[in-house]
Amino acid sequence: MAALRDTLPLAVSLAALSALAVMVWQTQSRSKTLRREVDAKRFLVGVEHSKQTNTYMDPSRTKIKVAAWARQWLDAQTHLKPSTRARYSNIVTKHVDDVWGSTPLHAVSHADVQKWISSLVLAPATVRYIHRVFSLIMELAVRDKRIPSNPATGVRLPRAAKPEKRFLSVDELHRLADAASQYPIPEVGEQYRAMVLVLGFCGLRWGEVAALRVKRVDLLRRRLTVVESVTEVSGRLTWGTPKSHQARQVPIPRSLVTLLAESNCCEEPR
Repeated sequence: MAALRDTLPLAVSLAALSALAVMVWQTQSRSKTLRREVDAKRFLVGVEHSKQTNTYMDPSRTKIKVAAWARQWLDAQTHLKPSTRARYSNIVTKHVDDVWGSTPLHAVSHADVQKWISSLVLAPATVRYIHRVFSLIMELAVRDKRIPSNPATGVRLPRAAKPEKRFLSVDELHRLADAASQYPIPEVGEQYRAMVLVLGFCGLRWGEVAALRVKRVDLLRRRLTVVESVTEVSGRLTWGTPKSHQARQVPIPRSLVTLLAESNCCEEPR
């Protein structure tokens, strides 16, 4: 009896700590039985410390599959241009879902990400773009306290060589414009010629020229006002702001003023 009395406090404390540890762990949708008192104490101290340092990870939140989390991430990208969001969605569907779709967030390791990236037989720029999208998905999981760190950070990527830029000479630009003017309908051909010269001499992007409106062409002041751009997304034209998200004014060379006036480009459609 004396021996039993001597061991009773330890037995009670061990049972209490183990029960508490199991209860805490099971509320996180896991099952963990701690047989030793020291393990129970360490577990509880660790949980409390992580909560106080704001590093606590609820295990139940790390079990979400990558495919489901990627969709949540995509839904939050409302600030992106439709064309950029469409490219991100395409990468998630074709590359991320295919490899990681059924994998829980907590099971994605740095080594596995490196192996995956190294196995992609694509252009270096494409591989880097895929990695960027996946890293953004994982970074949101870190900020949402679903995983402690981003497994895509520090992955070695292939070097993307910058292609040599090709610039047309003034003579080559005029020859290209003349070729564009050989459209079966002469009036339309002259408009194409003017468009090519505006692209070349004013430095507008294709989407900016396509979205340019007559009211934003000021031939007297020789200014183009660029405030919007248009692009094709999934077979539909989508209108938005320029790439810089800011309106700007672009000077028109004197040599183009007469051409624009004569080509009927600056007349409202009837």
